[in-house]
Amino acid sequence: MTNINPIHDTPPVFGASNAKPLKTGETDSFGATLNKALDKPQETESERAPANALMEIASKELNIVNTSDIVSGKTNALLEMLDAYVAKLNDPGVPLKNIAPVLEEINTEAGGLLKETQLLADADAALKKIATQTIVTAQTEYLKFQRGDYL
Repeated sequence: MTNINPIHDTPPVFGASNAKPLKTGETDSFGATLNKALDKPQETESERAPANALMEIASKELNIVNTSDIVSGKTNALLEMLDAYVAKLNDPGVPLKNIAPVLEEINTEAGGLLKETQLLADADAALKKIATQTIVTAQTEYLKFQRGDYL
């Protein structure tokens, strides 16, 4: 029978080396490097070469976008979606069933824009006003469509 869990063996002593002795002809490069590093005398602060401070690395691809840029982009996209909605609504060949998914997407975008608009600072009051008016228009059109005003 095989001895699976040797509970009667003596546990290794803390701090004792469990390393296997090297066979003849083998080199312990890590051990040799470690011993060299430990044998070196410690350099003092004045002997060390001064390290150059790292300078800021500019990225060509990194474009930091602030909240007002996000809101203006989303407002522009929502206005374009509303324009497309009006064009479909005025086209008698487009059934209302085809317009409903477009209006759902407009309502979803308006909700997302509302959350972003609330993050704007007081300095962007004009943008906040335009975005809010666009959101109100989109949500009003959604309610009118759901209510059946265009039947």
